[in-house]
Amino acid sequence: MKKLAGLFLFLIIAYAVYNDLSIGTLPAAKMQDSEITTTQKAEKAEVQTTQEIPFFEHEVLPGDTVLSVIDSYLDSPLDVPVSQAVEDFKKLNNGTDPQKIKFGNIYKFPDYSSQN
Repeated sequence: MKKLAGLFLFLIIAYAVYNDLSIGTLPAAKMQDSEITTTQKAEKAEVQTTQEIPFFEHEVLPGDTVLSVIDSYLDSPLDVPVSQAVEDFKKLNNGTDPQKIKFGNIYKFPDYSSQN
């Protein structure tokens, strides 16, 4: 019985070594190519998404926040999650952090009034 178990263990190890040498457990070259194409697809999707997000432009006044501007424009409660509003603002303004907006500047804000 020990010989059979030893043979079985040897076959498993031999298969694992063969698999690592022929296919590889971490095919780096293939992974890099797929990551590049995934990154390119994500960038294209982001460009398309940015073009599809309806927006309005608003000059930020002292004390304004992204959510306060959107709420005042809508005159109703926000129907989307706050995280989505923040991400849409970032996409519309080339990654500008909503917490670092400066008054006097004009920014694009996502327009959710058409969703109501």
